[in-house]
Amino acid sequence: MIELHGLSYEKAILYGMPHIGARYTHNGQKWKKNGARKYERTQEWCAICGKPSKNCHHVVPISNGAVFELCTPNGNFPLRSPLFAVCGSGTTGCHNGFHGGAWLKARWLWDLPEYEEAWCNGELLARFAPHHPALYCYGQWEIENTKTGLVIAHRERY
Repeated sequence: MIELHGLSYEKAILYGMPHIGARYTHNGQKWKKNGARKYERTQEWCAICGKPSKNCHHVVPISNGAVFELCTPNGNFPLRSPLFAVCGSGTTGCHNGFHGGAWLKARWLWDLPEYEEAWCNGELLARFAPHHPALYCYGQWEIENTKTGLVIAHRERY
């Protein structure tokens, strides 16, 4: 399987997945040195509740590592955490739901086990850049509100 570099499998597998309403603004060698700090919203509404978005949420906290190096038989791939456009700050709104309140949980679900295997062995990354929207052809985001039990499924059309 994949080299985890001290992360849980559940966190490591999220690196490189598609964004929702946000993106990184720096590519190339510079971001590898400086990490995952330059980003912007690409939609004006929160990916969770639909209110105006004010921030971007790193699905995998930067404290777990700004970059995760996925080492596969098909090459090594430096990956960053996916970003979600969200309302509020780390202490208010849906952004708080991922942080201090911790009632929102995001997970990427593959449509088939073969797709997850193709990601882990680098086959999908050899075809698509990290965060590429074409990955929605293979899976989707599920965001669970643990307070209400509501699950939001997010799959963009490509």
